Amino acid sequence: MADRVDRRTFIRSLGIGAAGAAAMGSGLGRFMGNAEAQGKRPNVLFILTDDQRVDAMSCFGHPPWLRTPNMDRIRNEGVNFQNAFVTTSLCSPSRGSFLTGCYAHTHNVRTNESNDPDPSLQTFPMVLQAAGYNTAFIGKWHMQPSANPRPGFDYWLSFRGQGKYINPELNENGKDFKQEGYMTDLLTDYALRFLQQPRTGPFCLYLSHKAVHGPFTPAERHKNLYSGEQFPEPESFDDTFEGKPEWIRAGMVRGARREAMRKNKDKPVPPKIEPGKWNPTVEGRTNYYRALAAVDDGIGRVLDELQRTGELDNTLIIFAGDNGYFQGEHRRGDKRLMYEESLRIPMVMRYPGLVKPGSTVDEMVLNIDVAPTVLDLCGVAVPASVQGESVAPLLCEQETNWRSSFLYEYFQEGWLPGIPTMFGVRTERWKYVTYPDIDDIDEMYDLETDPLEMTNLAEDPKYAAKRRELEGELDRLMKETKYAEPPRPNVQRAGKVVLAYTQATDASGSENHGTLNGTELVAGRKGKARRFSGKDWIGVEKRPTLDCSRGPLSVEAWVKPEATDGVILARGGQSHGYALYLSEGKPVFAVRRGGDIDTVECSEAIGQDWTHLCAVITGNALLKLYVNGKLAGTTELPGFITVDPNEGMEVGMDRATIVDDYTEKNGFVGVIDEVRVFNGEISGAQVKASAGSQD
Repeated sequence: MADRVDRRTFIRSLGIGAAGAAAMGSGLGRFMGNAEAQGKRPNVLFILTDDQRVDAMSCFGHPPWLRTPNMDRIRNEGVNFQNAFVTTSLCSPSRGSFLTGCYAHTHNVRTNESNDPDPSLQTFPMVLQAAGYNTAFIGKWHMQPSANPRPGFDYWLSFRGQGKYINPELNENGKDFKQEGYMTDLLTDYALRFLQQPRTGPFCLYLSHKAVHGPFTPAERHKNLYSGEQFPEPESFDDTFEGKPEWIRAGMVRGARREAMRKNKDKPVPPKIEPGKWNPTVEGRTNYYRALAAVDDGIGRVLDELQRTGELDNTLIIFAGDNGYFQGEHRRGDKRLMYEESLRIPMVMRYPGLVKPGSTVDEMVLNIDVAPTVLDLCGVAVPASVQGESVAPLLCEQETNWRSSFLYEYFQEGWLPGIPTMFGVRTERWKYVTYPDIDDIDEMYDLETDPLEMTNLAEDPKYAAKRRELEGELDRLMKETKYAEPPRPNVQRAGKVVLAYTQATDASGSENHGTLNGTELVAGRKGKARRFSGKDWIGVEKRPTLDCSRGPLSVEAWVKPEATDGVILARGGQSHGYALYLSEGKPVFAVRRGGDIDTVECSEAIGQDWTHLCAVITGNALLKLYVNGKLAGTTELPGFITVDPNEGMEVGMDRATIVDDYTEKNGFVGVIDEVRVFNGEISGAQVKASAGSQD
């Protein structure tokens, strides 16, 4: 096994400080020829799908029975970028890269549903709006989980997070409402309304579909489409993962989600895993392609409308997917990994007068190239922060010193600890990926002789020189793109008690009174307290004083448990929130932010005597857990809870949408006394004083 270094040592070895997050100039050449020659600036239509794999268009032939005539039309009347890739194969970071033209470590959207791009960066719609374009965003934003309008758009129609396929909640220009119908068709309807508006100048429409993200839900008219069709077995399905990193096999044996990993932590990880039998008729997989059919229908309607208004040939149309997607290759689903099926995306462009119909670009093109390309072809200056390149020279077959490699990065998500942070480099022939946070081997593949990526060469002495070369190229790319760790938060706010009760009456003055749902009145530490049976809880409504977002937070309680598992208090759900609970007798504090989950856990069980527990999110986003006044554990958070949860708080149980990966039967058994919630950080001395107040 190769010598390993931790992430901080790995980053320090690059010679890059925290200031390296500042954006660099791109030195792009400007291409204005087409717009100037026509005397009219082009319109822009950017269509983005979710989780559409590179070959999921019928013109690319997989599966062989797939039909996408309208997507095919863009390709046949334009250009196919047949080596198009994302720099992070995850929805939110990739979307940030499409908008800003920057790597995730620069725009700082590193995981899903956490935050929007760094506000110091300009998105390409912002630049076009400032240049006089009428701009619109319609569809899935999927970064900070808010449906409200974002800068750069004259018209806004979106929804929070993933949204729903059927009868979704939408937000139009800041107004929330629910609309009946099928999401894909509704987004197309709103796009058509925007295109039909009278205007005197050019427009930029960013149409971002929810489809084809899971759970794959086709339109009613497509529910029987492709019935009886079969999926051919992927050539890499029989990958045994022998000679590959252990974390991949561990995920197959123990699971990759936090709760599964806890439950299966003692299961041995074999050196290889033999494949099972391929199933050619999985309904869920078929529904993926059925859901894509409505997207194709909608594209046809949009193209027809542009044709009707006479704007089709003066509209720069780019169609792309936000990341790749596994459909059984390497026995995987989803994305994230650096295998080709995860990295590659469909990307086609139609723009008559510049783009030759049916043409192909072979060079490696990235999602960060879309923003500079759009601005370049619209004759608008590209911000110096942009790290991608305009593809205009490739379209014109001009001599250009195009990239021969690119950087890949993926940042571990708190809810999915089984997939580690990774950095990699892909060249035209080679691929190398390293995992700086874990003690495991790297991966390296020769894509010319091993296009399926079945044989890991990273540990083969015969390829040691090539490995050093690729390590050097990765080092160069990280320096060139000014990689830096994200800045640590710093919000200083002293803890102010906003909820305090021994039973269900709030003594803090904030009127956050609870509603009893069962429980038994028993002797507490000093007076009366509530005993919970595992089926009882105290409910507290969502109120402004309990807002747990954008800063420090503290919660504490005295508990006398009669069982080893159970939620003491919880606020929020699967997107945002926090929970203090017992697992096998050990106190745990969990925080959700954008779907990611981070936890801090005591290493020892607490027993059945009175115990004081306190959990703190500090002003610099550390998770701290105290037991009887003593610090029992600390974990770094990437940032604060970004959005105040929709859900209220419960004491004694976590109901409805649960925060952590415990089961729905998570009720506490025992007595809970002196619950307090603080809007801010309480100090270690304050915790010690509270814990020492026991009579």
